[in-house]
Amino acid sequence: MITQINIENFKCFSKKNMPVGALTMLTGFNAAGKSTALQALLLISQMVSGRHGDVSAALNGELVRMGTPGDVLRSDGSKEIKIGIETVEQKIQWTLVPSINLNNSLDLKDIHWASPNGVGDLTNISCNTSFNGLTPNEAPSDLSNLANEISDLIFISAVRMGTQDVYPSPTEPSPIRANVGMRGDYAPWWYEQHLDYEIDQKRVHSSEKALTLRRQLNAWLDQLFPGAEANAQKLPNTDLIQLLFRNSKTDVWRKPANIGYGLTYAFPILVAGLLARPGQLLIIDSPEAHLHPLGQSNMGKFLAKIAASGVQVLVETHSDHVLNGARLAVKSRVIDSRDVGILFFNRPPQKDGDPEHIIAPSIDKEGNLSDWPLGFFDQAENDLAVLADWG
Repeated sequence: MITQINIENFKCFSKKNMPVGALTMLTGFNAAGKSTALQALLLISQMVSGRHGDVSAALNGELVRMGTPGDVLRSDGSKEIKIGIETVEQKIQWTLVPSINLNNSLDLKDIHWASPNGVGDLTNISCNTSFNGLTPNEAPSDLSNLANEISDLIFISAVRMGTQDVYPSPTEPSPIRANVGMRGDYAPWWYEQHLDYEIDQKRVHSSEKALTLRRQLNAWLDQLFPGAEANAQKLPNTDLIQLLFRNSKTDVWRKPANIGYGLTYAFPILVAGLLARPGQLLIIDSPEAHLHPLGQSNMGKFLAKIAASGVQVLVETHSDHVLNGARLAVKSRVIDSRDVGILFFNRPPQKDGDPEHIIAPSIDKEGNLSDWPLGFFDQAENDLAVLADWG
């Protein structure tokens, strides 16, 4: 599991090390760096997965579209971008520079990694030749496993598939496990292909004993949308999947367009969470989108359950309900408080006295927060104070 993300000279970050846990929620002000932190991981994934070659990072690909090197390099004259990830015992860092051949890509200059050399002693090694697309060829296998965590990540963006009549099948012969696609387009295919697949016991909903994906997805769907169920079927002689929902067991099956955006926005998250393998990285932007506050809170509980089962979950969210759902999961012992992290992003400091760029409140075993910085889900209280003339 990744324990830290390290970024240098990338967009708003001069140099920042960010701790992450089994479930990490990135929240805070707009244009403060939350998406940038996740884009750093997505950029590396886009490179090491082989989607765009093994020695260059395309800035405009399947996972990110960020323009030119000038758009991502800091404006202070920096010439190199460094992105690194760490676990308890391993770390790897990619150094990227503007491409001399392609306008909209970064060349891989070198890779630094650290491997154990005695207790607590890490030896740094640099290599700029003999790449195999993930790490230098002579890198140890466990370090390649770390790079594979980035290569096989699942990303679900804030803009999802919406209400289509039919959905596509993946074009890759061996798609990444549970990769529902950035917009969730492939979630119906994964669901249809694995309806009777038995999911991890650690991810079961307490109301449903059956382990099949169909029964478990409907149990979690019912918690988000009381009574709701989903079904998927492949259309004969095509590679297209039809997705249907209903609001109760006695209701008729309906097309997504006739049931609302909330179901179609939550569906890919449920499918990916239930099918992802332990050790896989799941990144979700705005899991609260189109959900009622009760659904948002229960989404937080679901993500905590998935993280507790071994899937690492990184979430960008503006929802206090998602946060509180995760806190309730801690209080009810669904997930250990030490496995839940919060990164609150202020705007980058411009002068002395400005708040620190990133604050990391901790959660105790009862779900209480150690800090409540200004702007951290306090707007409701601030508005009520004005309405009540509390000054």
